[in-house]
Amino acid sequence: MRPLTYYQALLEHSQHMASLACDQAWNDLAKTELERRSLISQSPKLTLSTLPISEQLAIRALIEQIQQCDQTVREYLLPWRESVGNLLARLETKA
Repeated sequence: MRPLTYYQALLEHSQHMASLACDQAWNDLAKTELERRSLISQSPKLTLSTLPISEQLAIRALIEQIQQCDQTVREYLLPWRESVGNLLARLETKA
Protein backbone atom coordinates (compact mmCIF):
# COMPACT_ATOMS: atom_id res chain seq x y z
CA MET A 1 0.00 0.00 0.00
CA ARG A 2 1.35 3.41 -0.92
CA PRO A 3 2.07 5.68 2.05
CA LEU A 4 -0.51 8.29 1.04
CA THR A 5 -3.19 5.62 0.57
CA TYR A 6 -2.27 4.13 3.95
CA TYR A 7 -2.70 7.45 5.77
CA GLN A 8 -5.97 8.12 3.96
CA ALA A 9 -7.29 4.75 5.17
CA LEU A 10 -6.07 5.52 8.67
CA LEU A 11 -7.91 8.86 8.57
CA GLU A 12 -11.12 7.15 7.45
CA HIS A 13 -10.94 4.81 10.46
CA SER A 14 -10.19 7.76 12.75
CA GLN A 15 -13.11 9.79 11.41
CA HIS A 16 -15.41 6.81 11.89
CA MET A 17 -14.16 6.43 15.47
CA ALA A 18 -14.84 10.11 16.17
CA SER A 19 -18.38 9.75 14.84
CA LEU A 20 -18.98 6.65 16.95
CA ALA A 21 -17.67 8.43 20.05
CA CYS A 22 -20.06 11.33 19.41
CA ASP A 23 -22.90 8.80 19.16
CA GLN A 24 -21.61 7.01 22.28
CA ALA A 25 -21.56 3.74 20.34
CA TRP A 26 -18.88 2.28 22.57
CA ASN A 27 -18.98 -1.33 21.29
CA ASP A 28 -18.66 -0.22 17.68
CA LEU A 29 -15.96 2.24 18.70
CA ALA A 30 -13.95 -0.56 20.33
CA LYS A 31 -14.35 -2.73 17.22
CA THR A 32 -13.25 0.08 14.90
CA GLU A 33 -10.30 0.87 17.18
CA LEU A 34 -9.14 -2.76 16.85
CA GLU A 35 -9.42 -2.49 13.06
CA ARG A 36 -7.41 0.73 13.13
CA ARG A 37 -4.81 -0.88 15.39
CA SER A 38 -4.48 -3.70 12.86
CA LEU A 39 -4.01 -1.15 10.08
CA ILE A 40 -1.37 0.66 12.14
CA SER A 41 0.54 -2.59 12.53
CA GLN A 42 0.77 -2.71 8.73
CA SER A 43 2.27 0.76 8.37
CA PRO A 44 4.60 1.20 5.40
CA LYS A 45 8.23 0.68 6.31
CA LEU A 46 9.93 3.68 4.76
CA THR A 47 11.34 7.05 5.61
CA LEU A 48 8.86 9.76 4.75
CA SER A 49 11.68 12.12 3.84
CA THR A 50 12.33 9.96 0.77
CA LEU A 51 8.90 10.87 -0.65
CA PRO A 52 8.25 13.89 -2.87
CA ILE A 53 7.60 17.04 -0.83
CA SER A 54 4.00 17.26 -2.06
CA GLU A 55 3.30 13.78 -0.72
CA GLN A 56 5.06 14.57 2.56
CA LEU A 57 2.85 17.64 3.01
CA ALA A 58 -0.29 15.67 2.17
CA ILE A 59 0.64 12.99 4.70
CA ARG A 60 1.36 15.66 7.31
CA ALA A 61 -2.12 17.12 6.77
CA LEU A 62 -3.66 13.66 7.11
CA ILE A 63 -1.77 13.03 10.35
CA GLU A 64 -3.00 16.34 11.75
CA GLN A 65 -6.59 15.36 10.90
CA ILE A 66 -6.05 11.96 12.52
CA GLN A 67 -4.83 13.70 15.68
CA GLN A 68 -7.93 15.92 15.68
CA CYS A 69 -10.14 12.82 15.43
CA ASP A 70 -8.25 11.23 18.31
CA GLN A 71 -8.84 14.36 20.39
CA THR A 72 -12.57 14.20 19.62
CA VAL A 73 -12.67 10.57 20.75
CA ARG A 74 -10.88 11.48 24.00
CA GLU A 75 -13.32 14.36 24.65
CA TYR A 76 -16.22 11.89 24.64
CA LEU A 77 -14.51 8.81 26.02
CA LEU A 78 -12.72 10.20 29.08
CA PRO A 79 -15.82 11.63 30.82
CA TRP A 80 -17.74 8.43 30.06
CA ARG A 81 -14.89 6.32 31.44
CA GLU A 82 -14.79 8.44 34.59
CA SER A 83 -18.56 8.07 35.07
CA VAL A 84 -18.39 4.31 34.63
CA GLY A 85 -15.43 4.13 37.00
CA ASN A 86 -17.37 6.05 39.65
CA LEU A 87 -20.39 3.81 39.18
CA LEU A 88 -18.29 0.66 39.49
CA ALA A 89 -16.58 2.03 42.59
CA ARG A 90 -19.97 2.67 44.23
CA LEU A 91 -21.15 -0.82 43.32
CA GLU A 92 -17.96 -2.31 44.69
CA THR A 93 -18.40 -0.65 48.09
CA LYS A 94 -21.94 -2.06 48.35
CA ALA A 95 -20.80 -5.61 47.68
